[in-house]
Amino acid sequence: MMMNLRQAALMPRDIGLILTYRCLPACAHCLYNCSKNWHDWMTVEDVQIALEQAKKVWGPGFQVHLTGGEPFMNFPLLLRATQIAVDLDIPVYVETNAGWCRDKAAAADRFRQLRDAGMDAVLISVSPFHQETIPLQRTLDGIAAARDAFGHGRVIVYQSEWLPEMSRHDPKAPVPLDTYVAEYGQHQAGLQLWMGFGLISGGRSGYILGDLAVKQPAARFKGMTCSQELLYAQHSHMDLYGNFIPAFCGGITLGHWRDLGDLVKQHREGRFKPMIEMLIEGGSYRLYQYAQNSYDYGDLEGGYAGKCHLCVDVRRHLIGEGAFVENLHPVGFYTSF
Repeated sequence: MMMNLRQAALMPRDIGLILTYRCLPACAHCLYNCSKNWHDWMTVEDVQIALEQAKKVWGPGFQVHLTGGEPFMNFPLLLRATQIAVDLDIPVYVETNAGWCRDKAAAADRFRQLRDAGMDAVLISVSPFHQETIPLQRTLDGIAAARDAFGHGRVIVYQSEWLPEMSRHDPKAPVPLDTYVAEYGQHQAGLQLWMGFGLISGGRSGYILGDLAVKQPAARFKGMTCSQELLYAQHSHMDLYGNFIPAFCGGITLGHWRDLGDLVKQHREGRFKPMIEMLIEGGSYRLYQYAQNSYDYGDLEGGYAGKCHLCVDVRRHLIGEGAFVENLHPVGFYTSF
């Protein structure tokens, strides 16, 4: 019998455990507003509880990725989290930008430790956004070190098609994004970076990279609901503060993962918090209308890079007004632009 939509709500198959929001690059495209200004880390105890909750609620059939921020900045925690996932028989991989990879031999040793602990795979991100602060050589060394430990088939180079483009520049130095804009012109660079990279306009991307996108007035996003992202995303996250973050919706929590069973039950029964209900039924435009009418929200000059940019900008206003605070977490997201 085919599962109906309500039964399928909140059933992701790839769960990201955000061990920290701390990283060094503070990339322009970051959906979670990570930076060096964050300092907290998930505890080993909470890693255990979060994964046990996930296993209890979803059973077998999902995988977990250990992520951030940059999880390699706390390697003992990363290693222990890997062991916990393996002990619970949950397939596990790690995401990294390889910015920490200054010594190839030391990096290879870390990857071997993770492999020996039972980690299944490594995902290394390749992008001109990371290249602004991370010399490409570190990324290449990280890829080589990971392949030495895991083999080629278990190392995923995310957006590897960008490597030839990025390799045209000095691999030992950071490359400002403006370099690509100067080479290709604003329009073509915008197409490559937004469409080619598949950017989402949430987080800080709409603000920092918005001038490379075709901005639209708020009304352009009328009728675009967020039900897929909030209810049916196959990829969601649980962070160190207890937030269950649907899809890639940085700054939104559906509730606490310590109460994951109740949270899933509520959403499958159609019981939503007011802000979440607005987004499910009418998307960011519905939230925009509410903020206009109830909290004097004013349109962002120049328009919005996408429906997620509209949502983030409205939420920044609402949290300043003390509205919907139960769903606007982590709070640090709203102070990290």
